[in-house]
Amino acid sequence: MPPTPCRTCQEFTLAEAVANGERDWSKATDWRVLRKRHQETGEYLDQKAG
Repeated sequence: MPPTPCRTCQEFTLAEAVANGERDWSKATDWRVLRKRHQETGEYLDQKAG
């Protein structure tokens, strides 16, 4: 089972879904990139810990 995403990841995922719903593929890609960068930082792990 995959780990539960942190709040920031959830917000990025929601924003990506909204952009996809609006057929704004560029914005959806931007949100995916931001989520990926966020997950590659210690910030992601810090939020998961507490």
